[in-house]
Amino acid sequence: MNSDYYERGREKQLARAYIPFQIMNQVFSASEALKKGTLFPELYMPYKKERMNLDGGGFYG
Repeated sequence: MNSDYYERGREKQLARAYIPFQIMNQVFSASEALKKGTLFPELYMPYKKERMNLDGGGFYG
């Protein structure tokens, strides 16, 4: 195998993780944190329920 193939993309950086600094202001109680899935209120983002469209899909043509 050609070792140049694996060395070709090393100078490019594909992704970088970013973790913002978090200050511990308020926290949920233990029981509320278990229900919501997080201890921190600023990280709690529930999904919004939307009505389903039962008319069928759109026509692209």
